[in-house]
Amino acid sequence: MTESRTKNSIRNMGTGIVVQVINIIMEFVVRTVFIQMLNAEYLGVNGLFANILTMLSFAELGIGTAIIFNMYKPVAENDQKKIKALMNLYKKAYNIIGIVIFVLGLCVIPFMGLIIKDAPNISENLIFIYILFLINTSSSYFFIYKRSIIAAHQKQSVLNNIDSIFYIIRSIVEIIFLVITKNFAVFLIIKIVATISENIIVSHKADKMYPYLKNNNEKLDKKETKGIFANVRSLIVYKFGSVIMDGTDNILISSMINVETVGFCSNYTLLIGSVKNVINSALKGVTASIGNLNAVESKEIKERVFYQLTFINYIIYSFCTIAFIVLLTPFIKIWLGGKYTLSLLVVISLAVSFFITGLRNPGYTYRVTMGLFRKGKITPYIGAISNIIFSIVLCHFIGLAGIFIATSISQLLSYSWIDPYLIHKYEFKTSVFKYFKKFVIYFASFSAIALLTYVICDLIAIKGILGFVIKCFVVLLIPNILNLLLFMRTDEFKQTKRMLKNIH
Repeated sequence: MTESRTKNSIRNMGTGIVVQVINIIMEFVVRTVFIQMLNAEYLGVNGLFANILTMLSFAELGIGTAIIFNMYKPVAENDQKKIKALMNLYKKAYNIIGIVIFVLGLCVIPFMGLIIKDAPNISENLIFIYILFLINTSSSYFFIYKRSIIAAHQKQSVLNNIDSIFYIIRSIVEIIFLVITKNFAVFLIIKIVATISENIIVSHKADKMYPYLKNNNEKLDKKETKGIFANVRSLIVYKFGSVIMDGTDNILISSMINVETVGFCSNYTLLIGSVKNVINSALKGVTASIGNLNAVESKEIKERVFYQLTFINYIIYSFCTIAFIVLLTPFIKIWLGGKYTLSLLVVISLAVSFFITGLRNPGYTYRVTMGLFRKGKITPYIGAISNIIFSIVLCHFIGLAGIFIATSISQLLSYSWIDPYLIHKYEFKTSVFKYFKKFVIYFASFSAIALLTYVICDLIAIKGILGFVIKCFVVLLIPNILNLLLFMRTDEFKQTKRMLKNIH
């Protein structure tokens, strides 16, 4: 079983990484054409409306997670009747969510003047553009429920392959129509068609892989349904804080600064988000295996794998964060020109927020796959309220960077410690201070290595592409060598090394 989980995880991770690398390349090309054909204010509108709809999508933030959690055990036991009943519930829930999000989205329209400080300089009607965004978001929930059955069977690689094909096709069509029409509305309509088409294809693929899903009339009994939706309510509340932290930045920037600044930030967040998607795709391939592990293994094995996963996250996220701090602005200068660059403090604040998110990912993954949905209900309120307060205060005193620094502070005050506390208390039955010690060591190590790497790269006087390439080599070598020297004697490093050796 362990070997099967490892192989599934590696296969899912591998395809996830390949798919996201392809997506980054295509997104980069599309963004370049987008900037050439349209202006920076379109970037701002794109980022702003995406954030608004991320906020509205919080209604979904419990259904899929709760039902997939309940699917791990019947999948492991091949209980087809239970799986079919869960899929029926999932289908109904997501159809309702799609409708609810569309209605909520329409309710935002009267407040558009408050959200946008200065009207952007775009030729299309702003409300019409927003409605296209809304249609794309709400329509994404129809037919999507069958993705869960593929993911629960640890077959994320199948979804990755379909995603990749559609992303390439969609990107090529977007580029062609941007060049021909220079029309933002057409660009968005292409996204809508692609979203609906992909969900239909995935649905057919699931039916083909699991034929017993056809002619499905199975229903859960009332007690099970009630239990799932109790978890759903807890998850919606719990994850609402994450939505506030991750989904309000562009809204705050638009209302407190201007839409054009949202556009400048979006180039940085595109690159950071692209790398995050690569990592998430790789680690998403592990989630189903973690769910399987938490369903059948002992608490000692669960805890050992948790710390190993935390270590892997540290290595990956510390390297990427240091690369962002050193390389993002030089890359933007080469790609778009100095006009589109942001200050070093803003870049550091963006990068550190990314790093903290990475360190807390294993805690969240474990809490969800262990079914601890109803614990720590105060967490989202701490995260959401502290993020808004710190964003407003810090933006007033230090400007744009303050909004991103506030996100890091709110994460540290809430999710970064509460998720690990819950899984140690209720599942591992051990002290959480071991985790806190690891967290401090990882953060201190990252900070020291980041400072050293930045100072060395800052001494490189060569400009342009050659200077950028030299800095890339420095970033590739220093953080990885120093992390190797610091952690090569730890249990987590040795376990990871053994795991990699056992992969055939």
